[in-house]
Amino acid sequence: MKAQSSQGMSADISERISLERPPASDAFISIVLAPDKENVSVAKTAFARWIILSGLTLAVFMDALNGTIFSIARPQIMGAVSATPDEVSWINLGYLIAKVAFLLAAAWLVDRFGETPNLFWSVSLVAMASIPCAMNVELEAFVFARVAQGAAGAVLLVSAQAILFRLFRKQQQGVIQAFYALGVVMAPTTLAPAVQGWFTDQFSWTWTFWLNLLICAVVMLFLIPYRSCLPRTSRKCPQFDWIGFMLIGLAAASLVYVCLEGPRWNWFDDGHILLWTSIGLGALALVIFWRVLGQNRSQIFERQVFTNAQFAFGFLVSFIAGFALFGSAFLFPAFALGVLRMPPQDAGFLLLPSSLSVGSGLLAAGALVTWKNVNPFKFVPLGVVLVMTAMWMLSWSSLESGGHDLWLGLLLRGFGLGFLFLAVTLIALDRLNNRHLASGIGLFNFGRQMGGIIGISFLSTYLNNQVALNRRILIENINPANLPFRERQGILAQALQNHGLNPGSVVEGTATLIQKTIQAQVAALSFNEAFFSLVLL
Repeated sequence: MKAQSSQGMSADISERISLERPPASDAFISIVLAPDKENVSVAKTAFARWIILSGLTLAVFMDALNGTIFSIARPQIMGAVSATPDEVSWINLGYLIAKVAFLLAAAWLVDRFGETPNLFWSVSLVAMASIPCAMNVELEAFVFARVAQGAAGAVLLVSAQAILFRLFRKQQQGVIQAFYALGVVMAPTTLAPAVQGWFTDQFSWTWTFWLNLLICAVVMLFLIPYRSCLPRTSRKCPQFDWIGFMLIGLAAASLVYVCLEGPRWNWFDDGHILLWTSIGLGALALVIFWRVLGQNRSQIFERQVFTNAQFAFGFLVSFIAGFALFGSAFLFPAFALGVLRMPPQDAGFLLLPSSLSVGSGLLAAGALVTWKNVNPFKFVPLGVVLVMTAMWMLSWSSLESGGHDLWLGLLLRGFGLGFLFLAVTLIALDRLNNRHLASGIGLFNFGRQMGGIIGISFLSTYLNNQVALNRRILIENINPANLPFRERQGILAQALQNHGLNPGSVVEGTATLIQKTIQAQVAALSFNEAFFSLVLL
């Protein structure tokens, strides 16, 4: 009886892994490791698959922690490594550049060596690279460790999602991808900032990297007992295109640097931003030239994936949704810290309630797709309308706003993003065959990541421009001929005298208070306009 069950389980897994297998001319080799005898009775159950799913979701949560730590603890990190703002920015730039470049290269690695070996190696590398980050090493070593984290995180994302598409049947992908998205979508924009804000405020930012080691141990505990159930699909790939990869890496590095540093240097008014832009555009032109010259040359990913209309649509929507997702996640902590003057812990917790709505939206959409067979396309307009409504509500915030004033908008945003991202994931990836799956996953994640980077860059620039504009408009009201201004000035002067300020210093003190009030009003107005820009998007 056990032998029959074992054979059934092996056949079941083999059938799922070989779904939509390309013709023999593609030289596609699918390898399914035979289950160990001592694990076969457990591995055949649905419980074993859910353990694998849980382990993969925890694994991508490690990448979420690495991706958001810099935005929460930048001042603390800068002080710890004794670096200038320009120097410390490379801790984040190195991570993002490596991640963007390897999201494209990860497809070749997964196709050539299989999902499971890449998964275990990438999880281990993320954990090992966390050790020097947590030990406050020199800046150069810190940047190198972050580059390793970014590269390993990219391979981790592609390997984990490829495993899920090959391990579970198509009919199950709705709820499976919803659960997995808790680590990919919900964690980096809601849960991770809350955890890091708490660590930074109560203990130390380094605890985030030590937490990676603990999560890695739990992931291994979840996956190693069932490693024989994990797919190990590989195929004979052309040689890795090192020249193409270096050119793409140079183009990605230039684009990421220009997007993240451009707002600080007023874009093309600064010579080195103009130089990096020229380098990036030149590298991109060389990539196109390199590919056109050699159609049969070795490649990094399958370009034919864009001939799938659903993937092309999903890739585009993923880019725009990444803009809104990471852009809004950038705005909320900045608004809480800079305008509402919340401590890091409270700023992190501001997004925590919306994590519940993101998770609820993901799981509700996944359940409807899996058990009610609802077309994922129907969730796209619903998600868009909910996010638009949320951003419109948040665009009415003020200096007196507290967490209770923002929660409804944050909850609606989370619910809408949950529906939107699950729908886009299924639309883009559900119908890709085995040959194109890894490339599709890498490109899909690349689109979301680049959308987020460009979104943050755009909103940073827009905020700076609106701050300058609003300050110029409000300062026009500081005029002795303006009756409301004179009344306000008199009230403040009287208040300062009542508090014992020397009469000779009253005029200077009043001017200082008015200046601070204007700065606060300018910031509040500018953030509201940034929130509304996402409504228009």
